[in-house]
Amino acid sequence: CDGLLCCHLQYQRSTQGGNTELYALGVFAGNHTFAGRFTLQVCALVRCSGSEVSSCVKEVEEAESRVDFRLEGKFGTRYVYPSLLGSGMVVDKPYRIEKTTDGRVTMEHSGMSVGLVTACLYGRVYDQD
Repeated sequence: CDGLLCCHLQYQRSTQGGNTELYALGVFAGNHTFAGRFTLQVCALVRCSGSEVSSCVKEVEEAESRVDFRLEGKFGTRYVYPSLLGSGMVVDKPYRIEKTTDGRVTMEHSGMSVGLVTACLYGRVYDQD
């Protein structure tokens, strides 16, 4: 959790692809400055670049691990968008995305044909920008 934003992850690695890659669940709620100032709420499953936790902040473009997952967050904004990237920066779409009236957003995906680089739910809090 980061403040009121809490994220949950259920996952299973496929027997295909690599199973030694390290992944991390990241949660962020606050201001982000890049080409402006934005207030964001983010739940992200990211592939780390190495086997150490400190490598999870570096950019990654390739992955072998195929991961079936359910990523869920309780957001304080109704503007929540999914993002799913596979190895080689291939954009994919979630198998299922569900939003509830209480701010809970769930993204599910399975059966990827390439390794998972990142899966993300990001919310924009436009009235706080």
